[in-house]
Amino acid sequence: MPELPEVETIRRGLEQLLLGREFAGVEVFYHGSLKSPSVEELQQKLPGRRVAGIERRGKYLLLNLHDGTILVIHLRMTGKLVFSRVAASGQKHLHLIFSFADGSCLAFSDIRKFGTIWWLPKECLVELKGISSLGPEPLSADFHFPYLDRELEKRTVNIKALLLNQQFLAGLGNIYVDEILHRACVLPGRSSRSLTRTERLALFAAIRSVLEEAIVKRGTTVSDYRDAAGSAGSFQEELQVYGRRNQPCRRCGQTIERKVVAGRGTHFCPLCQR
Repeated sequence: MPELPEVETIRRGLEQLLLGREFAGVEVFYHGSLKSPSVEELQQKLPGRRVAGIERRGKYLLLNLHDGTILVIHLRMTGKLVFSRVAASGQKHLHLIFSFADGSCLAFSDIRKFGTIWWLPKECLVELKGISSLGPEPLSADFHFPYLDRELEKRTVNIKALLLNQQFLAGLGNIYVDEILHRACVLPGRSSRSLTRTERLALFAAIRSVLEEAIVKRGTTVSDYRDAAGSAGSFQEELQVYGRRNQPCRRCGQTIERKVVAGRGTHFCPLCQR
């Protein structure tokens, strides 16, 4: 957490709030969150630059600045970005504050201290290992059924592990993989290659539909996630299996089970997902 729908929701919110704003300064309270450059260089050189566009790649946020540089932010497990029209105050676990010329600010906080920020020339983006190795975006034209079919056919790893692999498909995490596999009626421990053509088509459709619906609902808030305005998502109300251990499946009534698959706690319906 947050996964693709949450990061996309944050991106859309920031796009409405930050475009054209000019940086005035940076306060850094936890130096470990800034991977490059040094705190001193960021504080010296970032002021005066303006936000020209905001993109997302997998779970990464990309703030493009007018001079060709880029701020790359990965929220990891518990990172939050919250915009305020006045100076930030009273926030817990505050690591960094970007202030703007009009007095507004963007605060980055993170309970677990795993979130990371880089500022670099845009042409150096491909040198960031986590981004350079990402697979296709699941809601883009680069992700199509022939790609999925081909990749499933040549792999024997279980389907849950494959969907969590960011080099195979960018942006999926534990919540949405569980929901996708339930919608496609596929057990998470199944070998990727074992899926029939019908199941592969169902999986392809489920990947797109679950993510699209989660974005409409502004993401899933089960603990820390908030959007750029500090508001919770609502897709948690639509979850079919994730976090519903020992509760009845909303499709068939069978009790939802939980076990560890691919090293992750995994929720599934033993009747729907054969």
